[in-house]
Amino acid sequence: MSEKHLQSGDSLPPFTGKLRLFAMRFCPYAERSILCLNAKKLQYDLVFINLDHKPEWIFQFNPKGAVPALEYEEGKAIFDSNVINVYLDEKYPEIPLQNSDPLRRAQDKLLVEMFAGAQSAYYTAAFNPQAVEPSMVENFHKGLDLLQKEIESRGTKFLNGDEPGLVDYTIWPFLERFEALPILGQQEFAIDKSKYEILITYMAAMRDSPAVKAYALAPDTHAKFTESRIKGDANYNMLDTSAVCCMRPRKKKE
Repeated sequence: MSEKHLQSGDSLPPFTGKLRLFAMRFCPYAERSILCLNAKKLQYDLVFINLDHKPEWIFQFNPKGAVPALEYEEGKAIFDSNVINVYLDEKYPEIPLQNSDPLRRAQDKLLVEMFAGAQSAYYTAAFNPQAVEPSMVENFHKGLDLLQKEIESRGTKFLNGDEPGLVDYTIWPFLERFEALPILGQQEFAIDKSKYEILITYMAAMRDSPAVKAYALAPDTHAKFTESRIKGDANYNMLDTSAVCCMRPRKKKE
């Protein structure tokens, strides 16, 4: 798999007959669909695109030009991670990712919806830190508290049960990125072990799950991409061998 992000003027790669996902390597929404494809052990091609200089053909697969978009037949696609992931789970039921109980599926959707406040706070803290207000920090930690209590009340290793499911793969990409915030100087968004022991245990189990392990990036890598984007020159193609690595010490911002 190439880590290169195709851009305006680049040709659309030939269709191979496999499912094909159009994504951006650092996009949490695209990651949701990649994790589902991985968890279901499906064969697929992955095409990364530069969202600042989009190739003209991406609009054939999503009129909005956004990712992810899933090409399920040559020239035919659906988009939006939630739509894609439910489609994948229903189309390929051999490894189910949703609970068979309608009530639990509804509860999972509500949990994702209630966690959205923490995601919104993350975007402000990461990409517009000067605009962070105390209420955003409060909403961030409310989301973490909610998630931790839900993990504890369910009494299972993952929100889905003994194995991760759609609810886990929907929430995880943001938890992965949350860990980059202290590196970016946003210490008030740190996930403190003394306060979030259950959540941290869950996060460690998620990072070690095969679908996540095959795609996850270190917090330091997310921080570097975020810094490049803040500077107005997002480094989409930063993931060479030296970039995908363990977290390295970084001088804290004052």
